[in-house]
Order: sequence, then structure tokens, then C-alpha cells
Amino acid sequence: MSIISEKFLCEIWEKHRFKEPLVTKDGKSIVIVSKGKKNNDLDGPDYLNAKIKIDDKILIGDIEVDTEISNWEKHNHHKNKKYNKLILHIDYSSNLKQDFVITENKRIVPSISISKFITQKDKQFYTTESSSNISDKIPCHNLNDKISDKIKTEYLISQGSKRFNYKKKKLFDRLKELAYINERELKEPIIEYDLESELRRLKFKQNDFKDPILWEQLLYENIFTALGYSKNKENMNKLAKSVNIKLLHNLDWNKGIPQAIEAILFNISGLLPDVKNLPDEETSVYTRKLFEIWSKYSELDYGERLHPALWNFFRIRPQNFPTLRIAGGVRILNKILTENLIHKIIKVFETESNVIKIRRKLREFFIVKAEGYWQEHFVFDQPSNTKLKYLVGISRADEIIINIILPFLSLYFEIFNKKELLNIILKYYLNFQQIGTNQIVEKVLNSLKVKSKKSVVYQGALHLYWNNCSKSKCTSCEIGKLVF
Repeated sequence: MSIISEKFLCEIWEKHRFKEPLVTKDGKSIVIVSKGKKNNDLDGPDYLNAKIKIDDKILIGDIEVDTEISNWEKHNHHKNKKYNKLILHIDYSSNLKQDFVITENKRIVPSISISKFITQKDKQFYTTESSSNISDKIPCHNLNDKISDKIKTEYLISQGSKRFNYKKKKLFDRLKELAYINERELKEPIIEYDLESELRRLKFKQNDFKDPILWEQLLYENIFTALGYSKNKENMNKLAKSVNIKLLHNLDWNKGIPQAIEAILFNISGLLPDVKNLPDEETSVYTRKLFEIWSKYSELDYGERLHPALWNFFRIRPQNFPTLRIAGGVRILNKILTENLIHKIIKVFETESNVIKIRRKLREFFIVKAEGYWQEHFVFDQPSNTKLKYLVGISRADEIIINIILPFLSLYFEIFNKKELLNIILKYYLNFQQIGTNQIVEKVLNSLKVKSKKSVVYQGALHLYWNNCSKSKCTSCEIGKLVF
């Protein structure tokens, strides 16, 4: 299904282009008294001080617009106090059976999917515009020629540094949660209604983060999230929390660790077929073997079990199916559990100074070649037409290094006062050249006429696009200020 971009959803809201009266997902009527004032800041709801009537109740507050309701949590709006005055959430079409969103102060706010209230003509126009907008240019593409390449590149580097610090802060926030959970022996998922305020109140010290389990869990969660890409990252994150590193360390593995982990993760994910209800000819030896292994570990105290319908396979290249990403993640997880992966990564920066050699050694940790069953299958019990070479390829390995490993190490070295290594990480980040790019990076760099292979520039392009270009917030961009 085609999606209308957030920019055009805002235009529809502002112009009140609806073919019939609005109704929330749970059936309550909506009357727009005042659409609200467009918020031009980088953070916070899209519209401020709106006035609407839901059934017989007048509400004054803020409105947020997302393409999909799942973006509410993906963008961490549910943890942001700036959204606590929200009175209505708008999305184009709901990808979840969810009638509301929950704010940081635990208010339930109604949601509306406006696709059903838009004429077919407008749908065709705006989806076409949205599609062309994705592959076209950013707003200043024909205005920034007179700005020097040096200024544009330096600005992208500054944005790349902001993105790095943002990722590092997210890691630190999660690390504090893990320390809190670990000390109190809580089980996830935990109720978050008082966790954030409790974490803000607490003062953490270096000793609070000395347990290696905390760092292993943090790395495990983030690698699995990265392997999920945009459509399955939330599920991959939940999976890593449900089968946590402490539980895995406590198991008596004997032999066949990767296969045992695979059996557990595929069962908790809901993706392993129940061979008891299938005839033998419909299941492979490998599937039956995993099910047999699972029977040895099925009674353990796992967290949330996922439903198979939650996983996205639609419009995803088979090489990126969640089955293959879990299988690849298992191989990396095995290195965390049995090969002291974190220590090995740190050792690379302690002993090596050549950037190219560091990159090669880091890639070796995260590139996973396909072998055995997963060389010939994309999903269970359906042989593929072609042999798969990698479960995790070089471009995905580079993204793990840039988006996870470097912020992770920067946080680790900062907490434990390893200033020299901290500076090495920052220097390496500024000079790393990755393989692979994406549509958004190309769009920004082509529009700015900037040529660079450095990851910090790529990251800066992403940060600039999502915070400014995609929201038409050009006047809060230093380049935009010079041309508009």
C-alpha cells in the first residue's frame, strides 16, 4: 500500500481536505475548531494549541502527525515530555490494531487514520507526490550552489557528530535501565510508568556499570535491532530482551551452542513451525532438530513471546527476511557469549593504529557467511532458488560498526575514564569510510553537490534529512538560513 508522506499529511490537515466527518479509531466524532499552530522547532508535536471537539468534549492542546502509528514509539515520543499536552494523534493508515497512543505522563490519547477520509483523487495526487519526493531533491537543491563545498561538508560533519552523540545518549539511557533492572532482579518487559522518573532521580556511579552482563546485553539488543532494519527492528529488540544474555549464560550448553540459541530464539519469536502439528514430509530434518532441542529449554523463564503475525516479510528482499536476520544474529550472539567479543573489539583499538586494518578486523567480527541450512533457505521448509552467500554482509557490518560499535565504545571509554581510547574512537569515526549508502543519503548529498565517502558525512546527511529536510524546517538549518 502506498503511503502519503508526513509533509503532505500535514498539508491535508491544514487544508481540511476531508470528504466526510472525522471519526477516531474507536468511533468518536471529531470536529476541528482550530487546527493549531505549526511547530517549527526540531522537537515536539507538529501542531501546538489546537482546539478540537471529540464527541461532546472540547479539547485544547497539541497534535502529532505520523505516517504510521508505530512511529510514535519508534521515534520515542512516548518518552518525551514535550508530547504530554497531546490531544490527538494522526496517522495515514494504521499498521497496528491500536486505537490510541500513550504519552510520557501516561495519558491515553485517541488516534485517527485519515486515509479513509481522503478522496481517491487526493490519495492518488499525494501518494504520487510522496513517491517522487522520496527519490527527488531536498528543498534547497537549486539554491545552495553559491555556498562553498567546505561550508556544506563541515555542516554535515557537525550533524554527523550530533547523530553520534544522540546514539551514544540512547545507549547510556538503556544502560542505566539495565543497571536498575539488574540490581533489583526485575524481569522485562517491565511497567515503565515510573521508571523514567526513577532513573532521573538516581545518581549513577562508575561501579554501577562494572558488570559485564550489562554491556553484553546492551550490545546484543542493539545488534539485533540493527539487523531488523526499519520493518522488524522493534520485534528484534523485543526478542533480545525476552531471551536475555543472563539467561543464556546460565544454561548448560555442552555442545551445539549456536543451534541451541537458534532453537530458543526462533521459538520465542514465533517463527519456528510446530512440527507436532505437521506431517513429516512437510518439515525438514533441520526444523525437527530445532524443535527437539527446544523441548529441552521450553520451560525456562523467558520474557514476552512474539506472535508470528507481528513479523514483516512483505516488500522485503528475501535476503533481509527476519528468519535470516535472526540466524545471522545468533552467530554474532554466540561470539558475545563464548568468545568475549567486547574484549576483542576493545583490543583492536588498544593494539592497532592503522585505520584500514582496524576496519578489516572489525568487519571480521560482524560479517556472517551463510552455511548449511540457511545457505539454501530464506524461511523454514521452503528451499530457495539461489544459494545465499551471507547472513550479514559487508554493508550491514559497516552500519553495525558505525551506528552501534563506535558509540558503544565511546560510552564505555568515557564511563571508565579511558580518555586516550575515547579520542581514538572519535578520530576513527571522523575518518571511517563505509561500503554502501541509501536513497536518503544520496538525495541529500546530490542536492548539496557534496561528494564524500566518509561515514560521518553520511550520518550527517541522515540527521539533517530526518530533522530538517523531511519536515521542511529549513530555517533551523544553517544551510537553509543562508539560502531562504
